[in-house]
Amino acid sequence: MTEPARVTHAEGSAPTAVEAWALPELFRQVFVGSTAGIAIFDAHGALVGANPALEAMLSPADLATLFGGTPFAGDEVKVQRQFTDSDGEPQWTTVALSAVRDGDGRPHWHVAVVEDTTEQRVLRDYLRHQSLHDVLTGLPNRQSFLPKLEQVLSRPGSITLCYLDVDSVAIVNDGLGYEAGDELLKVVARRLTEVVAGENATVARLGGDEFVVLIEDSPTTPGISALAEAIEAALVEPVRLGGHGVGVSAGMGFVRTSARGSDAMALLRQAHSTLRRAESGGKGQWGIYDEGQDARDRTRLSLLATMPGALQNGEIALDYLPVDRDGDQVAVAARLRWHEAEYGPVSHGECLRFADELGLGGPLAEWVLEEACGFAAVERLPVLVQLSAGQSRDPDLTAPVAEALRSSGLPPDRLWLSLSARAMAEDLDAVEDNLTALGDMGVPRLLHDVTFALPELSAVERHGLHGVEPAVPPAEALAHKALTAVLPLVRSSGALVVSDGRLPEADLVVRS
Repeated sequence: MTEPARVTHAEGSAPTAVEAWALPELFRQVFVGSTAGIAIFDAHGALVGANPALEAMLSPADLATLFGGTPFAGDEVKVQRQFTDSDGEPQWTTVALSAVRDGDGRPHWHVAVVEDTTEQRVLRDYLRHQSLHDVLTGLPNRQSFLPKLEQVLSRPGSITLCYLDVDSVAIVNDGLGYEAGDELLKVVARRLTEVVAGENATVARLGGDEFVVLIEDSPTTPGISALAEAIEAALVEPVRLGGHGVGVSAGMGFVRTSARGSDAMALLRQAHSTLRRAESGGKGQWGIYDEGQDARDRTRLSLLATMPGALQNGEIALDYLPVDRDGDQVAVAARLRWHEAEYGPVSHGECLRFADELGLGGPLAEWVLEEACGFAAVERLPVLVQLSAGQSRDPDLTAPVAEALRSSGLPPDRLWLSLSARAMAEDLDAVEDNLTALGDMGVPRLLHDVTFALPELSAVERHGLHGVEPAVPPAEALAHKALTAVLPLVRSSGALVVSDGRLPEADLVVRS
């Protein structure tokens, strides 16, 4: 094996930079063969040598600035430097510069190790872009949009936020396939971007078929009505998908407000709740944020969120109100009572509607029937129980009724079950089936929230109903006359008219 070259020099002195090249063969091999760029500078920063990897990496001009352009103080520094490659493209590097000191501690030369990090940076930028943009449409995603919204809200001026829900995506996915649905979403993204091309605007896809458009208002920004019409006009043009022309519509919720001081998440929620309220009127509808309505919606949603826990914890109870005929009590009416800690009393009707929305109609009916039948058996009085719309059309309704009668020992004719007339408009056959089945059990049946529509009047006669509970009596004189005129027809079929006292013509009065 060849012995490494040796360098002799005066005692106490350090080798010169040139003499460094005569250092052991191992260093030379590392210097020449390294894939990392290596440069050696003398104590004054003059370039002494660069290895092949560095010469291939940097131009002579960039090599000349490598030492002087790198901030350096002390023994070692590691910085990011940008250069330009032979094609004129940006080239990113990591430069590690260190000092080699002599016996007196003075820097004698400097070594720079340069790594080309362009590919890593491109990959990092790509991954960052992917994390902040929707892969399908290329639009900013939720993660990217929220910081943008917060940034805009830190500035003065007004903004317009539109929350969109594209109506046709699910139909296209099921009918023409997911590739067609994806193509539809890309077309929607492009058209929305084109609509606001003249504005300082951001279009983002929050997920699924939901998009948002954020506009920093200017004197030329159109009004909300004009903006909604422009979006509708852009989307309505049929999209060719798989040889088919597919129409596009979207529900939209708009909020226009002062930017500074607004909360990003609250603003997004306001736009979304406005969208949902607009969609309740059908597809392709749009609405403008209304603070009063939003407060009512938030109360309702809060109650919906807390109702399951309230029911489980016994916070919802039953009150039994006297039912009088000609001044004498003949029955009791079971009414739900819920005094919510924050919002106060929640009405019986609201409890029924909330239960349906939450899918709690079945469990609530079982509990109410069990409690009410037990109470009526002890008091030896008939009990009037109102069912929600969902409970009224439930095909399994007779099961909890039969169980409540069995466990309480209450005779069937003492359970007056009042089904929802509104349910008849939603599923007439299901309600009719329950009226028939309950009649076969010997249970007296009523209808509540009656408006005396033809199906309701027909059911009164066909099923021999025990009674009807009209909806809130109308205030208009003509409508009230019409109501009082139809009551004799109801009575002629043997049904009683039940009211809470607001209808003087009632046969049975539920006293609060």
